[in-house]
Amino acid sequence: MAESETRSSDVLIQQAPRMKLAETVAQQILEAVRELAPGTKLPPERELTRRLGVGRSTVREALNGLAFIGVVEIRHGQGVFVAEQQPIAVGLADTRSLPPREITAELLEARRIIEVELAQLAAERRTEGDLARMQAVLDSHRADLDLMRGPIMQASQFHLLVADAAKNQIMADVVRPFFRLMLERGPQLYETTDGYAQWELDQHQRICDAIRSGDRELARLRMLEHVTSMGHHYQDAAAG
Repeated sequence: MAESETRSSDVLIQQAPRMKLAETVAQQILEAVRELAPGTKLPPERELTRRLGVGRSTVREALNGLAFIGVVEIRHGQGVFVAEQQPIAVGLADTRSLPPREITAELLEARRIIEVELAQLAAERRTEGDLARMQAVLDSHRADLDLMRGPIMQASQFHLLVADAAKNQIMADVVRPFFRLMLERGPQLYETTDGYAQWELDQHQRICDAIRSGDRELARLRMLEHVTSMGHHYQDAAAG
């Protein structure tokens, strides 16, 4: 056998993680509510289950994820409603007419400015409860990765938990709509970029560890490194 053939047979090809069902459902609901007025009530959970052809637990997970990023509001005992959008979210919606590369560049630039500061504040102000919630999301991310499912929802939730830990509601409200756009545009990273999901998990764990340590400068540097590196991953995905 030729040397080149031997080398080819030794290459380990790993299956790329795919979106899990709840995230596909979340995207479908997101698309459906885009033009609805704030306060519009969504169909009951059992009706969504019937229309989407999935289980109630899947619909519930999708709705909880959308509530976390501010797309819907779950009012216990009343139902699920389209959430009131912050002005920044309206502005992001207006960018959909721009080329995808331009939207991504502007989004990442905004994240470098805002999320780096949030990471610093989180290192200073986080509580044990904040740290426990961050680690729980990372553990869920790891579990989905083991099952070869791209953990888009957990990835967004981690960043929003960092924002919550910073204890600055205005900045948290500014960053929250970013992840609505990420939910729309992020799946290709998990499906086309080799090793992205594991890289993302490792990056998030490093950020969490820095926040846990209380080291503001370390948290800042790790968040800056993470968001900056994401730009390269998006470029690679778009090129592919």
